[in-house]
Amino acid sequence: MNNMAEPLDFAEVPYLQEILNYLPINPVDEEDVNDYIQNVTNLVVVNYKYGQYQFAYFGIHLLYMTYIYSTAWKIGQISSERYKDAIVFARPYNGREADLKIEDADTIFAYSLIPEKDIAKLFKIIDLDRSHIVSVCDLVDTRNDMAHASGRFEILTEEAFSIKVSSVYASITAVHNCMGKQIRKWYSEVLLSFCAGEYDDYDKPEEFISEQIIQNFKLSVAELLVCNDMSVSTLITQHRGYQQKLKAFKKALTSHCEDMGYV
Repeated sequence: MNNMAEPLDFAEVPYLQEILNYLPINPVDEEDVNDYIQNVTNLVVVNYKYGQYQFAYFGIHLLYMTYIYSTAWKIGQISSERYKDAIVFARPYNGREADLKIEDADTIFAYSLIPEKDIAKLFKIIDLDRSHIVSVCDLVDTRNDMAHASGRFEILTEEAFSIKVSSVYASITAVHNCMGKQIRKWYSEVLLSFCAGEYDDYDKPEEFISEQIIQNFKLSVAELLVCNDMSVSTLITQHRGYQQKLKAFKKALTSHCEDMGYV
C-alpha cells in the first residue's frame, strides 16, 4: 500500500511528457478535459511502473485520441467551410445518430461517436500526407488488435512499450507540423481582431491570452509555442496603426511562455 502512495513520476514513462505537451493546456469544454487527461496519465504511469506495459499503452492511446479529437475540433474552427463539407458524410456508430453534434461541437469528445479511422480523413484539410493518415488508422488497428481477449499480451517489455509509443508520438508530431500553418493563420486573425478592438472586454493582452487563446481555443503548449515563435513584423508592415499593440501582445505572450516554463 505504501508503494502505491508514492508520487507518480511522469518522466519515467517514455514520450509521455512530450505527448502531454500536445494536449490542451486548460480548455473550456463541456467535459472536464483536464481531469480526464490527468486520470488517464496516472493510469499510464502506474501501469508502467508495475510492468503492465500493454495497459499503459492503452492509456497512451486514449491520450492520442484526445489529441486527434482536439485537432479535429480546431480544424472545424479555422477552416470551417472545408470542415463542413468534409463532415457531410460523417456517420456515427449505430444507435448514436441523434447524439452526433460535430458541426458546432461543444466538446472535443463529440468525435468519440465517429469511427476513429473516419476522423483521420479530416486531416486532408490540413494537407497531411496520405501515409500519415494511414498511420493514424494503423495505430487504431494496433490498439484494437490488442484489446481483444486473445489469451496473451503483445507488449511485455519496456523496449516494446517504447517502440509502440514512439509510433504514437511520431504520428502526433506529423499532424502538428501540418497544423502549424493553420494555427498561424488563426493566430494572425485573432491578433488583428484584438488590435481592432473587437474584444472590448480585454484592455490588456494577458487575460486575453489566458481566456481566449489558451482556454477557449483549447491550445496545447506546442501550439502556443507556434504562436510565440511567429514574428509580428509582417502584420506590422501591413497594419502600421497596430504596431504598438502588436508589439505589446508579442511581449505578453513571450512573458507568459517564459513564466510557465514553456521556453
